[in-house]
Amino acid sequence: MSATVEIAVVIPTYNNAGLISTILEEMPEQTLDAERFEVVVVDDCSTDDTVARVEALAQLVPYRLRVLKTPVNGGPAAARNLGWRAATAPALAFLDDDCTPSAKWLEAGLDALAAQPGAGVIQGRTHVPEGASINRLTDWYIWRVVEEPTAYFEGCNLFFPRRVLEITGGFDEEIRYYGEDCSAGWRVLEAGFGQGFAPEAAMVHPVQQRGFRWFVKNGYLESRLVACAAKHPGFRQVAFWRPWAYRREDPAFFLALFGLLAAVRYRPALLLVLPYVWWQRPSVRNVNFFRLCLQVPVVDAARMAGHVRGSLEHGVFVL
Repeated sequence: MSATVEIAVVIPTYNNAGLISTILEEMPEQTLDAERFEVVVVDDCSTDDTVARVEALAQLVPYRLRVLKTPVNGGPAAARNLGWRAATAPALAFLDDDCTPSAKWLEAGLDALAAQPGAGVIQGRTHVPEGASINRLTDWYIWRVVEEPTAYFEGCNLFFPRRVLEITGGFDEEIRYYGEDCSAGWRVLEAGFGQGFAPEAAMVHPVQQRGFRWFVKNGYLESRLVACAAKHPGFRQVAFWRPWAYRREDPAFFLALFGLLAAVRYRPALLLVLPYVWWQRPSVRNVNFFRLCLQVPVVDAARMAGHVRGSLEHGVFVL
């Protein structure tokens, strides 16, 4: 392999040996010549055989492949930063270990970087598997759909010129997870660079059932979105329903709690529950009564607790 590497793909991973192996085996299907790219897998202290699998594949695939390992489990921010700093290519692409890039992904990403020289960050198109109907998924599923530039800079499909990351510092290791990619994108905008989009740089994000407990945990982790909003006021202005509320259901939940407590002495206060019930109706449509009365409010309580924690830690007010 004598050609100069033009773009490096950085994939952070943790205990996902099977999926990362599949992605790496399919990577040769890229329309971009194998000599023009390399792949850097960064293992975040997995307890499975991720490192061994990647090292074995490095002897078989036609492109440059190597695996690095973080000294401690530091989350995707630290893993991504370790990966891009170890690479030498002038362009960088970031891929999650559970996503499947299209054959034109890298070629389209490189073309977009060349065609949009003022952009310091470019998002690719992210969609669910063909045939998946996300409107029917009502029981604790997650997925990512990115059809245009967003305020979140989802880390599953991002492209940067290397020089831009060297200026901005890359991903936010203080946030570590759940917002670290968003912060990286806003650092780029705040440094004076533009935001671009590459619809042909497409990839598939799986539809995954994570379960009620996962949603409770990640609801509390919204404290990190509050941290991102405190660091980047532009994000707060664009992504929040109101500067003091991430989504409209959040103050409605607070109002509903107040109404339930006040109804002990003043029965009409129960009317304060109605905005929350009304705004939450899409998320509980076609689901059982148990979820309506218990699980959804518990997730919203976790989110509110996360917002309160983030507000106290970062000196902002977010419900």
